Amino acid sequence: MSFDPYSQNITILTPTPSLVPVPIPIPLIDSFNDETVSIVINYGAQLGASITMLLVVLFTTPSSKFLRASNLLHILALLVCIVRTVLLVFYFLSPFSHFYQVWSGDYSQIPAWNYRTSVAGTVFSMLLTIITDAALMNQAWTMVSLWPSKTKYILSFSSMLVTLLAVSFRVAYTVIQCEGIYDLIAPRRFAWLIRTTLIFNICSICWFCALFNSKLIIHLITNRGVLPSRRAMNPMEVLIMANGILMIVPVVFAVLEWHHFINFEAGSLTPTSVAIILPLGSLAAQRMAQSAQDASSNISSYPSSSGAAYHGRYKNTRDSGSRTPLKAGSLFSTTTNSSAAAARSQLTAENTTLSPVQDIIDPIDLELRQIDGYLQPKETHVKAESSESRFHK
Repeated sequence: MSFDPYSQNITILTPTPSLVPVPIPIPLIDSFNDETVSIVINYGAQLGASITMLLVVLFTTPSSKFLRASNLLHILALLVCIVRTVLLVFYFLSPFSHFYQVWSGDYSQIPAWNYRTSVAGTVFSMLLTIITDAALMNQAWTMVSLWPSKTKYILSFSSMLVTLLAVSFRVAYTVIQCEGIYDLIAPRRFAWLIRTTLIFNICSICWFCALFNSKLIIHLITNRGVLPSRRAMNPMEVLIMANGILMIVPVVFAVLEWHHFINFEAGSLTPTSVAIILPLGSLAAQRMAQSAQDASSNISSYPSSSGAAYHGRYKNTRDSGSRTPLKAGSLFSTTTNSSAAAARSQLTAENTTLSPVQDIIDPIDLELRQIDGYLQPKETHVKAESSESRFHK
């Protein structure tokens, strides 16, 4: 039999009981190194994406909207995600992943602060899950707050129940995991708790994904697959569609957690993807509202017939798409030949009597206040009563 140098063993000696040799196959060492490198690359990608998204949120959010609850939750989630990822990466720079400690199982000379660092990484992972669930609850309440009272409270209660169950099992799992770190023993007797935590985590992510996509699915069923054009959507619709479609990504990662992949660690990607994805919908809605406000201010500065024509088209577009989110009408385009002719005839008749643009209440600003939870309870109640029929047309 020929000698295979790639499958030979490497032998190390342990001091107890009396220089016992420990043979280690080279293929096993290679597999461990490959998995370590893949996990570190994974954490590095998460760290870079989190820092980038944090900078985008900090530099693109207007100062007047910076202290709103949704924005603060997004920033806090990204900050916790960055700290957690740094602590997870540091594990691979600590003696826990050094060659002798890993293959001999002798961790007696590891400093106590390395244990505390690993425990801190586990605790910050739990905090990230709690904060992302709170952000999901905030976004869910934003979406259902204008729905009928019965539907609104049923969905809110169900969301709260799913979130509390997921968070409770996550806290219990974190306690068991921290005890295992200090005892250097895998908590195999609590395998049922680990599986239950994973199940409720998947259920929580899937629930919010289904909730965010419900309005979009209802619209597709009603209109046989007709989606609104970009110009026909208001900020609330942008927020609903962005959150719904992008939440499919965390669902995929959550499902992948159920199976262990050798060179792919999906567990940490689930909360990270939620923390990165949630700000995108709000930023898109805010940018859309800011563009509309800039256009409105430019129109008010030039009250000519051409400015009035632009305002007439803008007003018609908003009326066709914003009063009934994801409405059941024709949404292929915002302007047709017949509507353009009607608009021209109407603008010709209105050229002599133009109303000031600044006297018109901008619906986009009102919608963004609702998105960020800015409306007072009384104002929200009044807006809800006048909008319930339009949201469920």
